[in-house]
Amino acid sequence: MRVRLLDQAKADLLELGQYYREVGGDVLARKMIARIKQPVLSLKDMPEVGVPYELAPGMRRLVVAGGIFLVFYRVCTDVEVLHIRRAERSPATMDDFEL
Repeated sequence: MRVRLLDQAKADLLELGQYYREVGGDVLARKMIARIKQPVLSLKDMPEVGVPYELAPGMRRLVVAGGIFLVFYRVCTDVEVLHIRRAERSPATMDDFEL
């Protein structure tokens, strides 16, 4: 099974990388992005590890980087990562997902 980041998830990673680059430089930005990407890429072997997301049927939620980020994805033929956001933000709704 492959892990595919859809356009919104790619944009989310770019935005997060820019933010951490501004506040802490390149080293911090690379570290934080790696803390997100490593567990996301492991979804290829364990796609059901994330819990079903109650506000969006068919979606799963994976908590990464010690609870700092939430990764929203669905399992189809591949694992499709739709959205990545900081955990302290308001709950994600269907409007936040690229479907």
